[in-house]
Amino acid sequence: MKSTLSYLGSSEVCRVTDGLSLSLKPNLARDQVFFDGAVEHPLRWREAMSALHEVVIGDLRFKKRSGGQAYQAYLKAQKDHESAARRLAAQQARADLLSEDIGPAPKGLKKQFESARKRYWRLRDEWGFELRRNDPELFRALVPWDPIVTVAPDVVLFEGFSKDESSYGCLCVDREGFEPGSAEALGTTNVDFSIGLFQQIQTFRTYKKTRLIVDPTGFEVQVEGRADHREEKIDLPPAWLRGFGQLQAATTLPSETVQLDVPSLYAVLSFLRRHKERSGPRSIRFELTPGRPPQLVLEPWGHVITTAGTYSGDRPQSIRMWGRRRLMVLARLLPLAESVQVRLLGTGMPSLWTVRMGEMRFILGLSGWTKSDWTNAAALDLLAGREDASPAVVAKVEDLLRKNRSMTSRDLATSALASSAQTQAALFELARLGQVIYDFGRDICRYRPILPVPLGADIVGPEHAEHTGTRQILANPNAITVSQTETIGRLRIIVAKVGDQREVEVGLDPDGVIRKGRCNCSFFYRNKLRQGPCRHILAVRLSKMGQGAGS
Repeated sequence: MKSTLSYLGSSEVCRVTDGLSLSLKPNLARDQVFFDGAVEHPLRWREAMSALHEVVIGDLRFKKRSGGQAYQAYLKAQKDHESAARRLAAQQARADLLSEDIGPAPKGLKKQFESARKRYWRLRDEWGFELRRNDPELFRALVPWDPIVTVAPDVVLFEGFSKDESSYGCLCVDREGFEPGSAEALGTTNVDFSIGLFQQIQTFRTYKKTRLIVDPTGFEVQVEGRADHREEKIDLPPAWLRGFGQLQAATTLPSETVQLDVPSLYAVLSFLRRHKERSGPRSIRFELTPGRPPQLVLEPWGHVITTAGTYSGDRPQSIRMWGRRRLMVLARLLPLAESVQVRLLGTGMPSLWTVRMGEMRFILGLSGWTKSDWTNAAALDLLAGREDASPAVVAKVEDLLRKNRSMTSRDLATSALASSAQTQAALFELARLGQVIYDFGRDICRYRPILPVPLGADIVGPEHAEHTGTRQILANPNAITVSQTETIGRLRIIVAKVGDQREVEVGLDPDGVIRKGRCNCSFFYRNKLRQGPCRHILAVRLSKMGQGAGS
């Protein structure tokens, strides 16, 4: 999808009378959004924004090593030698220029400068288009997506995906993190977040008063003719847009919550930094026993880290997560962290890590594996126990959230005169279309449009193939024959025959969410439930819950 990013200048850290000002330039192509408030704890802000930057530029996909290491070392030495010679020549030239009597500035110098600046941005845009067309991988490595900023009544949110689209970062700052008297215009926009800005943020100190400004000046002047106005038309990939919907699916699914003390996470990161695995499995295994401290086992070494908390679940579990080196982005937060919470969706499934730092929460969402992005890692929306969304309820819920900005699902159901299941289905549909985000830290839903317009089916892509197959099965009323139904603990076990597939077994929790399954089709044989349930398991669940094919 083509999206226009229009910025008035570049985001920067400016020196003001009583300290520093972090001025973020918003996307002028979107509705007016601004914020101006003094930061209570600049050091927390510096480290949190730095961690978000590490997420946005992160790319841990496997890259083949280039051959000829000795030759590469020779080229590097040559490059270092040439760089040193250029630096020396530049210093000499600068000294010569400073010693000369230059005199007054030439007439028309400012006009020439503005003309050259426009030419620079025009050539840069042309180069960007050429690079995006011929080498999209290099283009994305050089130009990561700008973060999304949401100014809400109670918080300010910064969100971004990594370049490999396997990690999601969200910095949530409560209003208590800003001094009273902040000016604001609620909404969501993109902000210019360059590498240069990241380097300037490193100058934040506790003794320097710091202000956060989502600069509103761009909306108050005619910027088209200004030399520092730049506009970029970028092609947002469907995978990046669908990732937000899949992330929302992860936050709504049942999960195991593990409370970690900060030293335990420090021990994990420290061990991984000092050791390099030579063979698999390369995972963190969570050993969870009710009433006992959770244990983190680092494989393949078998190194055990016992946490200080107590697991409050009702049954023992062993859950593995992969792609653990992505947790390194949390290292800068550890000295300021107060607690760490992990939500585990299951072995090989995504995980959500929340680091609390006073009035700030940093949420790191990791897909099941580093090489799998949020879109393709798991069809998480197929695991959710939801009914088809009613267009009328969807429209009503969207209108309520647009007016109130944030509400609990219970209040939404009451105001929309809809059942809890209908409201959840509507929220899921809005999240899939990039309009809503679920804040599980406060258990509320927020209105947060990714783009100025809702994401249609042509953008987020076609329906999952297994979901389409489910509808085809349910179109035949005699396709499913249930042979056994029993309740084991909190799970309802259903054994049925679906078409030519025998012994399809489904385990549903009280919310209708698929927790276990077994089928002899090729999709289940290859993926189990890690890529979402197969069409036969889905058909059994929907038929047993009394839902039709829908649309």
